[in-house]
Amino acid sequence: MRKVLVLLALLALLVMGVSATSAAAPTTVYIVHGIPGVPVDIYVNGQLTVPNFLPESIIGPFSGPAGSASVAIVAAGGDPSSPVLAGTFSFAPGGNVTIVAHLDANSAPTVSVFDNDFSKTADARLIARHTAAAPAVDAVLLDGAGAIIARVGPLANGQQGVVPFAPGNYTGGLVPTGTDTIVYGPQSANLRAGYVYVSYAIGDIGAGTFKVITQVVKSK
Repeated sequence: MRKVLVLLALLALLVMGVSATSAAAPTTVYIVHGIPGVPVDIYVNGQLTVPNFLPESIIGPFSGPAGSASVAIVAAGGDPSSPVLAGTFSFAPGGNVTIVAHLDANSAPTVSVFDNDFSKTADARLIARHTAAAPAVDAVLLDGAGAIIARVGPLANGQQGVVPFAPGNYTGGLVPTGTDTIVYGPQSANLRAGYVYVSYAIGDIGAGTFKVITQVVKSK
């Protein structure tokens, strides 16, 4: 439990540094909570800033000049005067990133940082990110008969794939790399022009907590 909270603390501490005053270039940050079963409260400079940050949640964007802030991480509903972890942290200026607290391939908590490509697109952009305790997979799109018409992968834990698609209605799922056997899905989605769809595989397939969560962002 403590190790997981520390990892979440590092995520929050990095992100909350964005709100501090500085002459540095602006930074945009999102956070994904992909570790099952660990809700937390995040205090910044003594103020409750993110209460009850739940697993399977995505928060952000946080945007502003880089700098530093005093942050404390408390188990949800806990006493902020007795934090699990506290300190002053900073975040580097510039860029657009997502920081993910998740499980590695061996079910141990870890952190991955992904650069976000939210640049303007006339198509629909799919970003698939493997952040689950699971083998390597491909994200696939299917035609009306259930045949695979496109793949994103292979993706191992901590990796991502980025692919543009023509806007439209699709059915998709996940298959173990090297196979055509769907192990998650199929699910239907309408991929709209000018939007970026960021899908995260999270949880632990062996523990029955594996799932996919998706963030939708309008391209800029």
